[in-house]
Amino acid sequence: MNAASLSPSRRSTLAPLAVLVCSLVLTTASTALFFVTALSRDTARFESLVQVIQDRIFAHLDSDITLLRGAAGFFAASDTVTPEEFRIYVKRLDLKRYDPGVQGLGFSRRIPASEKEAWVEQVRATGQPSFHLWPEGPRAEYHAVIYLEPLDARNQAALGFDMFTEPERRAAMERAWLSGEPALSGKVLLKQELEADKQAGFLLYVPVYQGEAVPSSEAERRERLQGFVYSPFRARELFSGIFPATRHPRLYFRIYDGPEARPEQLLYDSASLQAEPPPGSPRFVRTTHCEIAGRPWTLVFTSSPTFERGLLSSWVSTVGGVGLLLSLMVFAVARSQLTARQRAEANGAERARLLAREQAAHAEAEAQRTYLHDLFMQAPALIVILGSPQHVFEFANANFQRALGHRDLLGKPLREAVPDLGPEVLSVADTVYRTGQPSFEQEVLIPIAYTHGQLEEKYWNLVWQPRRSPGGQVDGVLLFAFEVTEQVLARRLVEASREEARRSAEQLKTITDTLPALVAYIDSEERYRFANHTYEPWFGVKPEDLLGKTVREFIGEEFYAEFREPIARALAGEVVRFEGALTRKDGQNLYMQSSYIPERDAHGQVLGFVVLAFDITERKQAEEAVRSAVRLRDEFLSVASHELKTPLTPLSLKLQALAREAEAQPDSPFVQKVRTHVEAGRRQLKRLSDLIGDLLDVSRITSGQMKLHWEPVDFIAVVREVAARLEPEAHRAESRLTVEGPEALPGQSDRMRLEQVTENLLTNAIKYGAGKPIHVLLVASPERITLTVQDQGIGIEPEHQARIFERFERAVSGRNYGGLGLGLYITRTIVEALGGTIRVQSEPDQGACFTVELPREPPAP
Repeated sequence: MNAASLSPSRRSTLAPLAVLVCSLVLTTASTALFFVTALSRDTARFESLVQVIQDRIFAHLDSDITLLRGAAGFFAASDTVTPEEFRIYVKRLDLKRYDPGVQGLGFSRRIPASEKEAWVEQVRATGQPSFHLWPEGPRAEYHAVIYLEPLDARNQAALGFDMFTEPERRAAMERAWLSGEPALSGKVLLKQELEADKQAGFLLYVPVYQGEAVPSSEAERRERLQGFVYSPFRARELFSGIFPATRHPRLYFRIYDGPEARPEQLLYDSASLQAEPPPGSPRFVRTTHCEIAGRPWTLVFTSSPTFERGLLSSWVSTVGGVGLLLSLMVFAVARSQLTARQRAEANGAERARLLAREQAAHAEAEAQRTYLHDLFMQAPALIVILGSPQHVFEFANANFQRALGHRDLLGKPLREAVPDLGPEVLSVADTVYRTGQPSFEQEVLIPIAYTHGQLEEKYWNLVWQPRRSPGGQVDGVLLFAFEVTEQVLARRLVEASREEARRSAEQLKTITDTLPALVAYIDSEERYRFANHTYEPWFGVKPEDLLGKTVREFIGEEFYAEFREPIARALAGEVVRFEGALTRKDGQNLYMQSSYIPERDAHGQVLGFVVLAFDITERKQAEEAVRSAVRLRDEFLSVASHELKTPLTPLSLKLQALAREAEAQPDSPFVQKVRTHVEAGRRQLKRLSDLIGDLLDVSRITSGQMKLHWEPVDFIAVVREVAARLEPEAHRAESRLTVEGPEALPGQSDRMRLEQVTENLLTNAIKYGAGKPIHVLLVASPERITLTVQDQGIGIEPEHQARIFERFERAVSGRNYGGLGLGLYITRTIVEALGGTIRVQSEPDQGACFTVELPREPPAP
């Protein structure tokens, strides 16, 4: 049967059915095509966002790896990096500004068990007095954190921690150690987690070896490891810094440590920070696996409600319904041409809307590319992308353009754009492009014309990375450069300073070894840190064997008891000088005169003290010999004085009897002559008696046997009585003697000693008064009396005025003036014993004025 054999009514019935079937087929096909297209475009958008997130994570962690490689080079280039140098280095990196996720930059030292105590002392000496290794327990070696900057309260908690004792950290450290490459740890809880809200974290390690390059063999790497440069990361803080929170995120993602997405290994969940919860059954889910610094991570991406509200595929049912409705409308043929035209226009509007969505997706992708471009442009490093074997500039960030003086770079080969670049740098770029292997160079000197058109020499850390096409072929090279000129120059300055300090220390040791004295430095724990060569001949101890020992260990408990007090005073900041004795290696006592001079830091804290000790044994022996001789002399004077005093009494009696006999005889020339000789003998006898009395007084003073007998006295009466007794002697010297004072001056004193003081001063004034008047003045206050004896004689030279009060001292020649030079010494001693003072004022040929001040009552004991 064919269509021609059908009746018209039959054809009219089948025709709409055929149209309906065709319309339904076309509608189904169109809907399916729309679904496939929309799903493809939605999937592409989702995959594009996934790739952007992954690229940002990889780029950020690659920058952190590069940062750690630079720090590892800093440690490898210097035998000893001081805390201050490391603090300046980290401060210049400005981690909080350019890398907000990293908690700090640290260094863990590999310390053999035999060097543990020495390292602890060394770190404490650099300004960390509470530093210690933990956890406790003996181990063959330690990998302790000795530097961690910035040294805030959180990072303080990790100092001294042996990271090798924790399995996750140890696995990453061993992987980095044996491979020589950066290594990422598994999920850990950082030691810096002090708050209640603790975050998951991980650590990134780069090994530091002795020498300029990473050892080529595993055995050498095992042997030459110095330690690890590392950074701790708080996962939530890190990824929140990379991906700042937005109100309507398009994707949610979770990061798991390891090859599987296990809940206990979750590092970060972006949905936990959003106000809008993720959908229960997201339309798009993508799980990716990656490896960062040798550690596998699993990333799970899901579409967000915001993303799903903008999906084209969500319009499939609408498109299908529209197609079905069109089919029914065609089938019914009930619609007018206007309705058909409106439907067509509606379809056109739908296509325009779909086109607008497609353009928005392209704009989003462009915005992501722009963001990545801006990120590279603002990065603190110099970043360049070179394409093709000729290394044509495809991209150069702002820092690179600024560093090269804004040269015309883009589109030009490296050799043409930077013709003054050395061939060694070009050779590295060629090698990376040819082999596809990255290259890391530290402190490369590149002398070219930078910003001022003149040749400059700067040092750089260079990281060369090959860029690969989707097919895996190398089609370009990425260069990351970090200028380290200041660090290199600073390190060289430090090395020069260390060398100068070493030479100065050698010179100091040479100088101190030649001194005939002990020179040492003792720290705040009373341990020897320096000792010169004199310790060996004196005590039989080599200086190097003394270092580290305490003073107690060296000199023993018995002698330490004598030195404990001056050591404590020196460590309290006092300059201490004293004398003490130690036993030499030959068993003889060694007398030393020691000085302890404290050393302080910039804050005034005492760090230790310098010891200077001189051997005064011979001086002590000489002093003892002098004291013995003086003692024998005083004993002789005492004995001689007593023996001389004995015959004077009968001789005086004989002269007195002879004088009486002469007075009784008739006056004759012989009798007058006898009287004259007797009087002369009596005067000489008195003089001799006075001299012997002075010697006896000196003997009593030196032996401590001079006694005072306090009694009520009238000071003015005593002075007048002595003056009256000496009036004849003054008359013979043709000196007029006057006494001025109040009617009475009562008080308490030793009358005999007061008379002796007055007599000595008046006798001295008569002797040297040159026949001129002598004036005695007494004045009083409620507590003291003042006695002044003024003559107008020959006076005293200024240079002699201090010593005339000493034993056997005279201001004039003994040929012209007799005496032993003891009168003023005895006078001064008596005055001081009575609690008073004596002084003299005099000018040559202008006389002398002696002033004595005495208390009116006995002084307190």
